[in-house]
Amino acid sequence: MGTRTRSSTPDLFSLAPTREAHSRCSEPSGSLPATIDTNPSPIPSRHILPGDLPKAVRHLDDHELDQLLSAVIAEQKRRGKKLAPKISEPRRVEVVRPLTQGKLNAVRAAFKAGVTPSRIARQFGISQSDVRKALASDIAKR
Repeated sequence: MGTRTRSSTPDLFSLAPTREAHSRCSEPSGSLPATIDTNPSPIPSRHILPGDLPKAVRHLDDHELDQLLSAVIAEQKRRGKKLAPKISEPRRVEVVRPLTQGKLNAVRAAFKAGVTPSRIARQFGISQSDVRKALASDIAKR
């Protein structure tokens, strides 16, 4: 069978460093041998966020959470990004339009004639709540 010869290129998947790499690390930093690249590009260390960030944030105490928030705001300002607006549920603005006296009288008359409140609401284009209020105000006046 054939014999294998050792390759001069280092094995990238082995755990043990090659002799060549080991000898380079032990040399003093003042002298650079000709085989070392004089412009190595360092791999930047990057912090990785946890997979479940909301759950991880729950473990912070109030002081740490405040520090994190202020750091995030400062970084957003540094990058020139606008601060995210507070997310809140949109408020329903209910327009309060009191019924005119004529509509109040018509609602009361229709109810006295035996028309159901839901049909009155459809006929006059008002909510059933307004119909109930109109009928309740009629009872309160008596």
